[in-house]
Amino acid sequence: MRGRRVAMILLGVLAAICTPVAWSQPDGNGAVAGTWSAALFQARGGRVAWYRGHAHELIAYDAVVDERTRNTEVFIVQPDGTGRRCVTCASAMPKGFVGQPAWHPDGRHLVLQAESPNARHRLLNHLAWGIDSDLWLLDVETGAAEKIWSTPTRHAALHPHFNADGTRLMFAERAPTGRSYRWIARHDLGAGGENHWDGWRIRIVDFDIAASAARKVSRARTVFGECGGFFESHGFLPNERIVFSHTSGGRAYVDAVYVANEDGSGMRKLVDMKNTWNEHGQYAPSGRALAFISSRADPTWQAPRSKPSELRTELFLQRGPQISQLTDFNKPGAARRYLVSDFDWDRTGRRIVFQVAPMDARGRPESPQLWLMTFSEPQ
Repeated sequence: MRGRRVAMILLGVLAAICTPVAWSQPDGNGAVAGTWSAALFQARGGRVAWYRGHAHELIAYDAVVDERTRNTEVFIVQPDGTGRRCVTCASAMPKGFVGQPAWHPDGRHLVLQAESPNARHRLLNHLAWGIDSDLWLLDVETGAAEKIWSTPTRHAALHPHFNADGTRLMFAERAPTGRSYRWIARHDLGAGGENHWDGWRIRIVDFDIAASAARKVSRARTVFGECGGFFESHGFLPNERIVFSHTSGGRAYVDAVYVANEDGSGMRKLVDMKNTWNEHGQYAPSGRALAFISSRADPTWQAPRSKPSELRTELFLQRGPQISQLTDFNKPGAARRYLVSDFDWDRTGRRIVFQVAPMDARGRPESPQLWLMTFSEPQ
């Protein structure tokens, strides 16, 4: 097969699309093995976690349940869309911004972010930033919940992930820098007038699922604490390395995806392109293909000059030096701006569930959705 992809995504009103939309990679030299398609999976959905063990194959995700407060709860659902139920609604979890789920390898527990008593339910307290968010462990079978990490005031805990055997937990953490800016303080959104793109690091803790709540987490250590800027954790690799995004200097964008040893040594870039936004790097279970989110399809968005409020992102796949664009929501003529963001692989490497957020004129998401992408061959 030769030429460009024979079909790209067709978008009208997103909520009205219920049938699969197909793409293909025709020349055999791209990053994707075979062809792929995508379809709307859940009309409302946020950050996602697909269980990749053998206990089940449930997808966990958070979703807005109150349009006025933007409060969220966490749901689980089968990959075919059946069996959807809320697992936090009747639990002891705090109410407010609750979500950013990640499965423990036992398939029964989720680690979640939840607003702490210090939070004021402002923009930066949202799950996307995690300022004044504690970490909780939820038993999805019983609804039992316990706080496992308390976040000091105006610190942040963001994007927690377990390693393959559940003995370590990684998340991004922000600590106040002590540098307040008058123009930011006038519009304080939850960071005390500080630049919320600065002061970040990676935290890794030992974890014992069988211990009491107070003892589940131990031996906390800081990685890249001296670097500053922004860090966002994406997960562990089987060889005791970690994947994360990082931007130095407190600049207001996500620069590149990196891999490093758990002690911070051996840091190198996995995904980068000058002046573009790149994040959420996740390898397929095979370890051969890396999916990531990027703005590179939009040449008009140039970091650091362009603003996050103007951002458009798509899902990409990289195998060796080859990169393929998997989605095209922001094609010319699209009715609005779209952010393709959080996603997760299934255990076979043949499916990805991902979030799509249409953005209004003021840069706010309009009912974020979940889409399901299926490949004809494992990646």
